[in-house]
Amino acid sequence: MPRSILRAKLLCGGGKGSSGNTANASQTAGFTSKLLKYGSPLKYFPPNCPVLLLSSLLLVSVSRMHAQAVLPDAPEPRAAAAAVDDPASDERALSSSFLQGFLQNQNPPAQADPQAASSMKHASYEKRKWAQYVDPGERIPPLYAEDKWVFWLHEEARVSTVYPALISAGYGQLTGTPAYGSDAGDFGDRLAAAFVRQATMRFFCSSFFPVFYREDPRYYRKASGGYPGRVAWAAERAFVTQRDSGRHGFNFSDVFGHLVASALTPAYYPSESRDVHVVMQTWGTSIAGAAGNNLFLEFVPDAINAWHQHKQVQDSSGTR
Repeated sequence: MPRSILRAKLLCGGGKGSSGNTANASQTAGFTSKLLKYGSPLKYFPPNCPVLLLSSLLLVSVSRMHAQAVLPDAPEPRAAAAAVDDPASDERALSSSFLQGFLQNQNPPAQADPQAASSMKHASYEKRKWAQYVDPGERIPPLYAEDKWVFWLHEEARVSTVYPALISAGYGQLTGTPAYGSDAGDFGDRLAAAFVRQATMRFFCSSFFPVFYREDPRYYRKASGGYPGRVAWAAERAFVTQRDSGRHGFNFSDVFGHLVASALTPAYYPSESRDVHVVMQTWGTSIAGAAGNNLFLEFVPDAINAWHQHKQVQDSSGTR
């Protein structure tokens, strides 16, 4: 067939081409009618998909922000240094200097106050690597990446980990959250869920995020000063932490670690408790629980020290 005739048929779109277009249009109309009949496919997604998607997007955005912060800044032209004063830039510089000053003021004292209780009898130097808290001026081994990956397992191996799970299950039994029920068997379900939630939070807060953000998961005590200042210090440690470099900054590990662990609760919670409200409530209570744990680590060593001192006085008076 000559090329001119073939080109004319293709341009006109006649013959079999027009009948094929009609068939395609009828097939498209049939598919559209079936889609409208059965409804949108989004309704077949599980209810916790929006929560998991939101947490994933949040993690990606935070990771990109952190990567941009780690990269060195590009050199600025010299002409920019001679630019006129900009009120907006002055305001940003003022807020940045205020934040840096705030974080620098959060550094613990190099040595404890002589008026404070004496230091506890610590374990060996190498075992102090896995300690929950660090006293002011105490020399401890650093935590490397391979140590942080297993730090949460050392936390789980402690006998004291049972008590937070029991408290959480008892609180849930009184408030009815998660919605398991109110009998003895339901308490067992809540206790099992508390252990799973506790383990995931320790993994993300004490191992996963500290590795990537180079943060120290251990609590650094203030151990001196008045009670209001020490209480404020312990509460602030839920949002400000010490990095591997010794500087202090925002506590990505605790804040985002508890968020991710809370976003995973719909995977094992009952269907009545698989919603965004329960996830955000779990996140808020877990942050409050982290602050309460800091209070425990701040003041309980003082009580143990006082008891040891009292016992030493009794023993010395009894030998006379």
